Amino acid sequence: MSARPKIVVVFNQKGGIGKTTTSVNLAVCLAELGRKVILIDLDAQSNASTSVGLTSPAATGAYQLLRGEVDVAHASRPTPYPNLRLVAGSDDLSWADVEIAVKPEPQYVLERALETTPSDVDVVVVDCPPAFGILSVNAAVAADAVILPVVPAPLALDGLHKAWWNIQRVRTHFNRELDTMGILFTMTEDSDVMHRITDAVVASFGGRVLPVRVPRDMKVVEAAARDLPLVILEPESPAARAYVHLADFVDAHMLEPRPPAAARPAAGMRSDGEEDEELPPVRPSPPLEPGPQPGPNWDQQLDESVDLLPEVSNLRWKIGVGIMAILLGFCLGYAFGRWMYFVP
Repeated sequence: MSARPKIVVVFNQKGGIGKTTTSVNLAVCLAELGRKVILIDLDAQSNASTSVGLTSPAATGAYQLLRGEVDVAHASRPTPYPNLRLVAGSDDLSWADVEIAVKPEPQYVLERALETTPSDVDVVVVDCPPAFGILSVNAAVAADAVILPVVPAPLALDGLHKAWWNIQRVRTHFNRELDTMGILFTMTEDSDVMHRITDAVVASFGGRVLPVRVPRDMKVVEAAARDLPLVILEPESPAARAYVHLADFVDAHMLEPRPPAAARPAAGMRSDGEEDEELPPVRPSPPLEPGPQPGPNWDQQLDESVDLLPEVSNLRWKIGVGIMAILLGFCLGYAFGRWMYFVP
């Protein structure tokens, strides 16, 4: 029987920083390296699930696993990628925070569920929602390693410090065996501002910063539109190569040693030697309805409308003064009348 699988959690409290992209591509690359991988999608948006081939809502997935209705083997489903299975997300996860919170020791629900993981699984990659709720707490409690993607930008760095602090609190109270935490720079650019920010993070966190930087790459957007992992759609793109390096690093430094795996299949080939099917087309965006056509001399009309604003403002001011004068006269008349009535 093999050892307990390693639990690698990808988390950050801020959305839009490449968390799901990192989870999906890391899982696919580890599977291609020969690891038996399960990807768990804890995000109700289920973007990780669609990225690895889920085309319709899952009847059984992460929600049913957390409720204890099924074990990991029955909650997971095969994907088009060898060695990779998926525990899919669903809209029901939006209610999981409430339902789990009333359970005894709610922070250990996922850890107890993962005890049913089949013995041949090497690693479980967990994609967390972009918030530090009960689902993310459960993932951190069960984790052997946490990867925090972050964009080197001021607002994102604020989220990084909060996420790091929350993970440290989980480690202190619930998971003292969590010793491996790494910061992954995503969407990086060659600019002075980003260099200064990355240098500041390295100065603060030192060796916790992973030796991989994922550059900003428009192929990531195309991969999301095709519901495909980037490393499958465009394996030679800069960001895809960075995720391959990330998987190599995780495989070598965060996971248990394993026997040598077979050579990786070439791009465009499956592990069984057959050619991949043609990639699906990009999902067309909904057409944008055009607005009304500008009339002749529309810019001049705009200037005229702007010129009218002071006149309207002056008119309102005059009306207000008039109303105040009427009210003041009414009050003075009433007071004078009362005075005349009581004077002997």
